[in-house]
Amino acid sequence: MSRRTLVILWSAVAASVFLLGGVVSSFRWALAGGRVADLVVLVLGGLALAGSLFVAGRIVLVAARLGRRARWP
Repeated sequence: MSRRTLVILWSAVAASVFLLGGVVSSFRWALAGGRVADLVVLVLGGLALAGSLFVAGRIVLVAARLGRRARWP
């Protein structure tokens, strides 16, 4: 994998970790009787989390596919 791909992968993983913390926190606030703004933050955080996990997962799948092709006789 190139250095650029590794940077993008680990950036997506780090963003996923931070977003997961934000989603959990927003979920707790929403359950504790939060306002509409808390629900909006929860939905937006969940969508951003799904997007960053998609990016990280896609990079891993493509890297695995390229690795298999490189070993194919």
